Amino acid sequence: MKPYRYIVALLAVLFVAQGTLAQKRTKTVVKTDSTTVVTTVRVIPNFTPKHDLRIGIGAASVTSIFAFDVGVDDYYYDFRQEMERADTYLTPRTFVGNYSLSYTYHDRRWLQYGGTVSFGASTRWRKDAATGEKVENLSRYALAVMPSVRFVWFYREKVQLYSSISLGVATDFDDAYIWGDVALVGCSFGRKVFGFVELGGGMTGSARIGLGYRFDAGKNSKK
Repeated sequence: MKPYRYIVALLAVLFVAQGTLAQKRTKTVVKTDSTTVVTTVRVIPNFTPKHDLRIGIGAASVTSIFAFDVGVDDYYYDFRQEMERADTYLTPRTFVGNYSLSYTYHDRRWLQYGGTVSFGASTRWRKDAATGEKVENLSRYALAVMPSVRFVWFYREKVQLYSSISLGVATDFDDAYIWGDVALVGCSFGRKVFGFVELGGGMTGSARIGLGYRFDAGKNSKK
């Protein structure tokens, strides 16, 4: 899915969120012989700490270009290789995707904390010019493990708007380095089983979409 489609999806979800906000208002009408009093009250649902599990896929980002050489023109490098191996050729490098798995503990209405594991890959092969068989794997991979904090700035049981930040260790299996991830704006929609969309940057991609599952932390959790 292209990034602009993520943006359209996010705008649609934000529109639904506004409708949900409006639905959380109740009116009380009190009539007397001479007057009518109308009171509008916004109902804020009770909060119970929850566990939050998510799996997602993200579009290419600056990090993807850095880690996987996506979009990098290595014509001159390939030319030298082709001169040495005239009986082979290189396939174009293809970005497979950024995949993520995260867990957070929703401790307060506005705060979640936990961790994220991200894996991304791009594929490229050297093939035999005569047979088309693969003779060398030039694919690249990246793995990151990052503690995460998510700040929820709009909370309802079925809709949440938030921002998040993660920082940890990433590796391309040759070197290790410090890297991070940020969701500038995200939206989850659903109660126990839910979907989410995010716009940001870093190891999990520039735009992300996925599914999640949340459940109560337990009867003894603070409310």
